[in-house]
Amino acid sequence: MDSAAGSRLVQQLQAESQRQKFTEQVSTLTSRCWDICFNDSRPPAKMDGKHSGCLANCVDRMLDASQFMVDHLQNSQLAK
Repeated sequence: MDSAAGSRLVQQLQAESQRQKFTEQVSTLTSRCWDICFNDSRPPAKMDGKHSGCLANCVDRMLDASQFMVDHLQNSQLAK
């Protein structure tokens, strides 16, 4: 395998890893926010504004918390 092919393979593996992490994050957010916003395990017959707003706010809070942690860890690494 030449250098260019190896480089492409590494890039493809990194892209696949990022896709997998994104999929895992979406699944985690969906599960956590569903449990928070829907006390009943049954899905509603129709999505109303209350549930829709709850899901949107929950996801926003989770993403903000995740970004805060990433920023904090990066700042900690830079301070060393």
